[in-house]
This record gives sequence, C-alpha cells and structure tokens, in this order.
Amino acid sequence: MRVRFVETDLMGIVHHGTYLTYFEAGRVDFLHRRGVSYEQWTREGIHLPVVEANLRYRKAARFDDRLVVVSTCAELTRVTVRFTYRIERSGELLCEGFTLLACVGDDLVPKRIPAFIAEAFTSPEKPPSEWT
Repeated sequence: MRVRFVETDLMGIVHHGTYLTYFEAGRVDFLHRRGVSYEQWTREGIHLPVVEANLRYRKAARFDDRLVVVSTCAELTRVTVRFTYRIERSGELLCEGFTLLACVGDDLVPKRIPAFIAEAFTSPEKPPSEWT
C-alpha cells in the first residue's frame, strides 16, 4: 500500500493510529487470499471484533512511501484468533504488533469459532483467480 497524505501528521510522518488501519487492511487481505469474504461471515451472524492490540514502532513511514503489510495467523483458540503483523518499507521493519480478535454472535456474546472459519485461518493462500 502507499501512504496517503491524509494519513500523515504535521511532520509528514504517518500518524501512530493509522498503523491499526494498516493492520486491518492486512488482515482482510489475508482472508481474501484464502477465498474468504468477511462480509459473508457477518451475514451468518459471526463477528470478530478486536479485543486487544499491541504495536511497536521502529521507524517512521512518510507520505508516498510504499509499504508492505505482512499478516500472519499466529494463534487460534476455540474463541479467539491472534494475528501478528510486520509493516515494512523495502524490507526495512517500520512497525510490528498483534491484534487479538474474539468470535461473537449478533448478540455480542462470545461463541466458539465455527470449524469452517478455523479452517480458513489455517489454510494456505489460494491462486489469485480464487481470491474474493
């Protein structure tokens, strides 16, 4: 992704809160690359809100930088999934961290992650023709 002007502060540096948006974009892309539409899960009453986030800033990103977000499903339990992230510019680490998501229903009560969703988190990437 390329850093947009609106994502920077008065110093021309990416605002610290923007990195969570990059994490989310990486997580959605992770699912797309496995043929998953998160929208379909929400229609079935399955939601995965972020319940914890951690970021470690290493170096500044600036307007118009090209960034790569590396997203990994690091841990899957019966109710939660943890993603780790690395944001890089030309292979240089700028930010790293994780998010913890909990599975809830439409009523926002925690529920067991259905088997077909757990499988999506642990499956390999599909060919680009099969991405959603």
